[in-house]
Amino acid sequence: MHLIKVNAINSTNSFARELYREKPHLPLTCIVAKKQLQGRGQRGTVWDAEEGKNLTFSVFLPKPQFPPSHQFLLSAAVAVSLVNSLKNFDLPNVKVKWPNDILSANKKIAGILIENILSEGKVAGSIIGVGLNVNQENFVNLPQAGSMKTLAKQEYDPGLVLDTILKDMEKAFQDLSEEKTNDILTSYQDLLFRRNIPSTFELPRGDLFTGMITGVTPQGKLLVKDEEELKEFDLKEIRLCY
Repeated sequence: MHLIKVNAINSTNSFARELYREKPHLPLTCIVAKKQLQGRGQRGTVWDAEEGKNLTFSVFLPKPQFPPSHQFLLSAAVAVSLVNSLKNFDLPNVKVKWPNDILSANKKIAGILIENILSEGKVAGSIIGVGLNVNQENFVNLPQAGSMKTLAKQEYDPGLVLDTILKDMEKAFQDLSEEKTNDILTSYQDLLFRRNIPSTFELPRGDLFTGMITGVTPQGKLLVKDEEELKEFDLKEIRLCY
């Protein structure tokens, strides 16, 4: 995997997209930044990381082997890969909060943002953005955030952490295929935060209800069983309260 290190840029995902526009045959490449000025998260949120204490990087994956209808497959594979990498660093109870936040001991330590580049009905490339809190200790107005350091009570070498993640991620890419959809989804579901545990959910209008996460569909919709039936929810249709 090619590695590009930059100092301060707006977004590693945006940088990767521009790089692809300039070089359509861009190979598997990781762009890692010391500081992101406009890091992005899911639902239009901002990923704010303290400079020099965390990892903010994007990986460009050329021509992933799945059709547009199975885009969630990559998200699930990356989430599983990231959890497996972090388990090497003595972190407690690492889980995936649907769709792709990584928690340790119920604290959010990482987020994943995937943007696919489509061409002629096919996925020409995928940009996998990752923000990981490594050694940051203070999170202003973010009570649910944590870092590897705050949870494991030790400082980490970000370079070593990145190397471990990229090796595991590259292996996940090699195993990525439509034929392995069930295996990837099973691994993802086994790591789901609060799976099969009664939980409170919020609907877009603010209504609350109690249900249990049972899994996900191949398209990435969350499966929640309430008192009456099993329902499917998209990203903007439900929020897990915890």
